[in-house]
Amino acid sequence: MMASVQVVEQLPLSVQLRDDATFDNFYALQATEVVAQVRLSACAKGEQSIFISGPEGVGCSHLLQAACHEAQAQGANSVYLPLDELVLYSPAIFESLEDLPLIALDNLQAIAGKPKWEEALFHLFNRVRDSGGHLIFAADKGPESLGIKLPDLLTRLQWGLIYPLNEVNEDFKVEALQYRAHNRGLELTADVARFIVRHVEGSMELMFDVLQELDNASLSAQRKLTRPFVKSVMGW
Repeated sequence: MMASVQVVEQLPLSVQLRDDATFDNFYALQATEVVAQVRLSACAKGEQSIFISGPEGVGCSHLLQAACHEAQAQGANSVYLPLDELVLYSPAIFESLEDLPLIALDNLQAIAGKPKWEEALFHLFNRVRDSGGHLIFAADKGPESLGIKLPDLLTRLQWGLIYPLNEVNEDFKVEALQYRAHNRGLELTADVARFIVRHVEGSMELMFDVLQELDNASLSAQRKLTRPFVKSVMGW
């Protein structure tokens, strides 16, 4: 087992991928190009560095995890690291990661302005470039707005492809929820989808978790997803 994999497995928290964070489950109306490029990275092709930015709920984390799922499906090792969860630990988690074909670093804003982390990421970036690996970054803002203090790191984050994803509105969430329901074989009208969207606060992941709960309840009760049924299941 590679040292990079051992470091990740020894962390006292879970960095497992969501089972539903796949490309097939990603509603890509506003992001067809970024999805195409991230897919290439998952196959060890295309640009070596991709930076995706956007507010919570637009799908940055989903895309990073989808890339790792895709890489693993093709027999390639990869790692997904949510830096907002790991920032309390040591930047040593970056050591030997260049052995992996794909590294996905999420919530990069969590380490911005932290000298030791920035330096460790700078050196990791250089090692990955030299080894021919691929890096996918995600943050709530673009590289120039993150507050990176190390100029050389900022320069490297701007080397590759940069994709800002716009905040999604209610109509987009309704369409995305219907898309996910369709993938599950569920019939979900726009009216019921909008009812769900307006009652779920937080990220798109929370909205999809609600859909999973409703899917289970629908199967158990042999009921369609209507407003009254959703209201009774969710207690709204």
